[in-house]
Amino acid sequence: MVGEQLASAREAKKWGLEDIARLTKLRSDQVLALEEGRYHVFSAPVYVRGFVKSYAKLVNIDPAPLLEKLNGELNKDKKFQQAESLTGPQRGLIEWCAYALSRVPWKIVVPLVAVLMLIAIFVWGMQWWESYKNRDPLENLPPGYYQSSTPLPAEYIPLEE
Repeated sequence: MVGEQLASAREAKKWGLEDIARLTKLRSDQVLALEEGRYHVFSAPVYVRGFVKSYAKLVNIDPAPLLEKLNGELNKDKKFQQAESLTGPQRGLIEWCAYALSRVPWKIVVPLVAVLMLIAIFVWGMQWWESYKNRDPLENLPPGYYQSSTPLPAEYIPLEE
């Protein structure tokens, strides 16, 4: 059993559970669960595999054969038999979109989108400024009569015919 191998390697180094917990950043109850083979304590098999790999490297055990044994043990656990990958055809659109978005290199995409938005805003602003600058300032003025503050001389007054 994988847990027994890990426990015996730990005891050979004369380390306690707390030492392994401190070095692997696991809780001591999780280390104990790994050693006892109680994998159902963990939420997903990927965590169990990662923790076992870290633990094995720490106690100088080759993790590859240990992980093969672990896969056999995990397949016996009903909780982990239902584990499926995100790339399978049985997943829905939302899961597929979430997986696709998780693969996007955001450190490149976000600045690129920001630059494109700034260019678009600049082009729109230039077009608006050109239309504003070239418009007629009197276009919205209603028709009316001009009332001068000083009276006009008689020669400017239109004669009725």
